[in-house]
Amino acid sequence: MLKLAIPLLTIALLASCKTEQDPFDRDFGFDYYPLEVGKSMIYQMDSTIYDPTGDSMLIHSTSFLKETVVDSFIDLTGTPVYRIEQYHRAADTLPWVINKVVTASITNNQAQRVEDNLRFIKLTFPVRENNSWDGNVFFDSGTKVTVAGETLEMFKSWSYRIIEKDHPESIGAFSFPEVVTVQNADSENLIELRLAHEKYARGVGLVYRELWILDTQCIEDCIGMTWEQKAEKGFILKQTLIDHN
Repeated sequence: MLKLAIPLLTIALLASCKTEQDPFDRDFGFDYYPLEVGKSMIYQMDSTIYDPTGDSMLIHSTSFLKETVVDSFIDLTGTPVYRIEQYHRAADTLPWVINKVVTASITNNQAQRVEDNLRFIKLTFPVRENNSWDGNVFFDSGTKVTVAGETLEMFKSWSYRIIEKDHPESIGAFSFPEVVTVQNADSENLIELRLAHEKYARGVGLVYRELWILDTQCIEDCIGMTWEQKAEKGFILKQTLIDHN
């Protein structure tokens, strides 16, 4: 009886220990961040910019962004790095104009992206719900950005966490069976709002991104107002995938 009980007990323990963090689960989720030369993504960019110095406090606009992986190289650590050209146009009837070049890689089980000389950790692998990390660890969280002539600490209080994994979602004209949602920031006080999240579809990559980076000095006179009403500088951006190969 003892010889029989031991393997049965082992099986029972293995079954009871199979959780989201199962070490035997080999699906790391790298295909949520696919990288290959020739891959192209087109996004619609809907933005609201708060410009306290302009003729109008609010500037609403829609534009288009295209990212194409044009080349790859091996860095000094032996890691493949992909060169991505980013193009912009103000309307879908206008020609694409190159905006800048960014790079992306899978380094130490991290999806890393370098943009505007800032290195971000977009995802960590294996992809697991509630996983958290410092996605901005490679630069100062107090780094300032300029929006409509005003400076903001855009990355203040950011903290990355996977809040949903492998759920179906419709985004734009697409229906994706498996999407991961990464919360980049969820911080608010009387004078600052930092909300940001990104969605990645399996086999596709980034399909949606939303940022609310807003500041105000209006406190007592703005009680009960929404951030859209009381913000004095900053921006709201919604980036939605509209085409890909």
